[in-house]
This record gives sequence, structure tokens and C-alpha cells, in this order.
Amino acid sequence: MKQNIDVLQEIALAWQSAKAVAVFTGAGMSTESGLPDFRSRQGLWKQRPESLATLAALHNTPDEFYFFYQWRIRQLWQVEPNAGHQALASLERSGHLQHIVTQNVDGLHQRAGSQQVSELHGSLKTVSCLDCRASYDSRQLLPRQEGWEAAYQAGTYRYGAEYSCPSCKGKLRPDVVLFGEHLPESPWRQSVQMARSAELFVVVGSSLLVSPANQLPQSALAQGAKLVIINQEPTPLDAQATWKLDNKAAETLAAVAALIS
Repeated sequence: MKQNIDVLQEIALAWQSAKAVAVFTGAGMSTESGLPDFRSRQGLWKQRPESLATLAALHNTPDEFYFFYQWRIRQLWQVEPNAGHQALASLERSGHLQHIVTQNVDGLHQRAGSQQVSELHGSLKTVSCLDCRASYDSRQLLPRQEGWEAAYQAGTYRYGAEYSCPSCKGKLRPDVVLFGEHLPESPWRQSVQMARSAELFVVVGSSLLVSPANQLPQSALAQGAKLVIINQEPTPLDAQATWKLDNKAAETLAAVAALIS
């Protein structure tokens, strides 16, 4: 078994020599910024996220829907890009990274300086009106009153006027892909194209369990790309990866970037 530094050097050499590199990021990329994975919260949600993150929930159980997204929006604006985000932005600037495809909705890649980013599941940085389609910074949706998280856990939370569009008073919704909705066509099409043209495809912080996004590394493999997987949990494609590292995303990407001249 080679030492980890040897593996990092191999990855860096392959990365540096590849003419087209695509990186695919999942939740494990953002947790190292201190952004909690809402699925792992114990005892906070009264329903499963799959039932909260729907248009039906917005209309039928608005207290649950709005609290779910208000909590996530508040968390989002309290964190900063980590060393992994910064490393990818640096690699893009130096011409060693052509595209990032992300399942994350936090916008941390763009805040770090990355320009070529396809957001497959939309963005939680903005909200829009269901009626007039006006768009706003997502902090527009945060409650004005104090103690709203404690009120939720006490069973007394009620959503307020923050849900209402300032322009037409319609209902606001986060600009993320809700369950039952299709992925945005343009980012998906661009992601498929990048996967098929990549010589090196790098998966970071994703267990590759969410479809159809998990088809992208398979498309890259089918076209002869080398596959790197950096994830602390097993994935269905581990056996097909040229390199699989069970390391943290941020420190690994920073180390690889440092080896690329």
C-alpha cells in the first residue's frame, strides 16, 4: 500500500497533465466549512426532509416548510468557503480545472472565486416569488422576530410576513430544486457535456447515491476518463476509481493543489 503522499503526488501529476478536468462536489465539501448536513440532525425535524422540501409542503404545511428553509438559509450565511473551495478556485485560475459540477446549493464555490460552476440542485442564496417571479437575496425569507428556532422546538413557531413577496405579496420560495421537480436543464446539459469530455473526473464529498447526478462520473468513465474519489464514506464506484481517498475534502484538495505547479 503506497503512502498517502505518494497517492497525492500521482493524483497531482494526472491532474496537471490532463487537458480537461471536471470536479463533482457533494455535501461533504461544505460540512468542512461548518455547514451542517440537515439530514444528520437528530430530533430537529418533525418530518422527513423529503416531505418538507416540496411545493405541496409549502402550501399545505407552510410552518414546517418555511422553518426548514429559514434554518438552512441562516446557517448558509454564517459560514465561509473552506480551503478546498479556495484550492479549486485557484486551480481554475491557473487553467488546471475546467468545470465544477455541484449538488450543493450554498454558493460557496462562487464565493471562493470559481467561475465555471453548474449548480444541479439550484441555489439557496436566492428566493423568488411564485406569482411574479421576482428574485431576492434569500435573507429576505428570514424571520424578523427573535427566538424562532426555540419556538419551533417548543411547537409554537408560526411563519410570518417574511414569506410574502415585497412586490406583489405572493409566496416566496427558495431557488432550489424541490423533490418532484426536474433538474434545471441548462446546468444539467452542461454537466453531461463536461463529464463526457473530461480526461480526469474528480468526485469530492459525495456518496454518489442521488440520481441522476450520480450518472455523471459513470459517463466520464465510459469515455475513458480517470476517476478520483475523495469521500469518507464508500461509494458505488470505488472499485472503478483510479484513486479513492477516504480523506477530508478540504485538506486533500489543498494538498493536491499545492503539488500542482
